[in-house]
Amino acid sequence: MIATYLQDDLAKELEGLFSDSHYFDVDGNPTSLHVFKQFLPVQGTKGLPEGLTDEQLEEGTYYAAESQEDPFPYIIVRVGQGTIEDPNGAETVYVTLLLGVHDKSYDNQGYKDIMHMIQVVHHRFSKNPVLAHSYECVMPMQWALQDEESYPYFFGGMALKFELVPIRREDRYT
Repeated sequence: MIATYLQDDLAKELEGLFSDSHYFDVDGNPTSLHVFKQFLPVQGTKGLPEGLTDEQLEEGTYYAAESQEDPFPYIIVRVGQGTIEDPNGAETVYVTLLLGVHDKSYDNQGYKDIMHMIQVVHHRFSKNPVLAHSYECVMPMQWALQDEESYPYFFGGMALKFELVPIRREDRYT
């Protein structure tokens, strides 16, 4: 197993976990949660025109397209680092979930949406730490809310640790 497969499987799991949850977009309309891998998409681009060549990309040619929808609310699944302590042991991969919501309510309580998201993830992996039959979420699980006020945007994060199925060293003499 490799870390990017874990990232793909975790993103898919989060999409399923939050499929029935609704938050608000920047216009105040109910919307579903967006799940992104590693980074938010680049704003101002919705895709590249057809027929764009690799050479044009390498030359730094920029093509503005239709404006992309605002990413809020979102979870970013970011693979940060890994540890391999033994060639026959499990690889440990550290994943950060970056959470963001937009809430224009004047009561300034958007952090509660972030806390709800944290609790959904916590309950999922506390009940069953195995993901996609290949990864195990191991404790400790950490979370944090932003320190600075940024109304109407609210942010939080989670640090998760997964152990991947170990690779067994081959013995060429057997």
